[in-house]
Amino acid sequence: MAEKVSVLYAGHAQDIGDLAIVKDGQLCGTEGKEKRLESVRIFLETAAKLGIEYETHVQDIGWLPTRSNGEESGTKGEGKQIEAIRIRLTGDDANLYDVFYGVHIQNIGNMQFAKNGESTGTEGNGLRMEGLRVIVVPKGFELKIDTLDKFIKYVKPADSEPTPAPAAHPKKSGHGYLAVGHGISSDGGWDSGCVDGPYTEAGLMLPIVRVAAAYLRQWGLTITTDADQNNNKNMLATVAEANAVGADFYVSVHCDYNAAPSGTLPIIYPGSADGARLANAINASVMSRMGMGTRGVMERDDYEVSGTNMKACIFETGSIRLDIGKLLDAEKYGYALAQGIFDGI
Repeated sequence: MAEKVSVLYAGHAQDIGDLAIVKDGQLCGTEGKEKRLESVRIFLETAAKLGIEYETHVQDIGWLPTRSNGEESGTKGEGKQIEAIRIRLTGDDANLYDVFYGVHIQNIGNMQFAKNGESTGTEGNGLRMEGLRVIVVPKGFELKIDTLDKFIKYVKPADSEPTPAPAAHPKKSGHGYLAVGHGISSDGGWDSGCVDGPYTEAGLMLPIVRVAAAYLRQWGLTITTDADQNNNKNMLATVAEANAVGADFYVSVHCDYNAAPSGTLPIIYPGSADGARLANAINASVMSRMGMGTRGVMERDDYEVSGTNMKACIFETGSIRLDIGKLLDAEKYGYALAQGIFDGI
C-alpha cells in the first residue's frame, strides 16, 4: 500500500508578502483580487522515497532553473509575476504517485489541472498567475475540472512587410459596405463578440477590416465601413447604413467562439446565387493565401444577409482560439479578404 503523501506549498504575493503554508489542494494565493504570485516553494511530508521539483515562468525572464524540496522559485521585490508553472515528483517511489496542480490566471480564471511536469498557465501574453493548488495522489486517480485548457502559449506572428498590391492590379467600380463584427450594441453598451483570454472578436476584426477596406479603395471601389469610426455601430445600424448608401455588396467580418473548430465559415441567405458567388470567392482567396481550412458555405437567414438590399455575406474568419495566429496577422488576412471580395463582386 502506498504511503500517505502530503504536499505543502507557500508563496509570495503582490501587496501581501509571504503567504502562509497550505497543503493538499488548498489555495495558495488569491482569486479575483488581481494580486500576482511572485514566488512559490513546494515540499513534501511523507515516509515514501519521494522528492518534488518545479520551475516557474516569470515575467520578462522566462522559465527559471529547476528548484526542489522547499527552495524558492520566482522573484521577490522586483514586481514580476509568475505566469506558468510545472511540477514533477522525483525519487525511487515517483512511479507510484501523480502530482496534480491547478492555477488561477488573470482574465481566464481556473485552468485544467496539469500533472507530472506538464506546463500550466500561460506564456507570451503577460497574464499573471494569482493562485495555485497542488495535490499528490497514488497512481490511478484522475483529477479534472471542466474549465479551460491546461496551458496556453500565445505566439505573436513574425513581423513582416505589408503585402503589396500587385503593380498592375485591375480596378473595378462599385460601392461596397464592410462591417466589423460586433461593436456598439443597440442599447449603447459595448458588445465585444466572442472572447478568449485577452482576445475579443471585435478587437481582432477591426484591423483586418481596415486593411481590406484600404486595398479595395486602391483597386477603384468606394467602400463604406464602420471601421473608419473604430467600429461604432451594431449590425442593425450597419445594415441600415448599407441600404441607405445604396451599396452593391455587404460583407460582415466575424470570428467564431473558442470552442469552434478551425476554419472559415461563410454564411449567405438561402438560395442567393450572388451571395454564394461572393462567399466562394472570399473563401478561395483566404484558403489559398492564409493556408486556412473551411467548414463550407452555410445558408442561413441571419439578419445581416436577410435585411440587406444587395448581395451579402457574413464571413467567419476562423476560430478565435484555434486560428488565433492567423487572425493576429491583420495585414495578410486583410489582403486575402480584399482580394476575395474583389474576385466575387
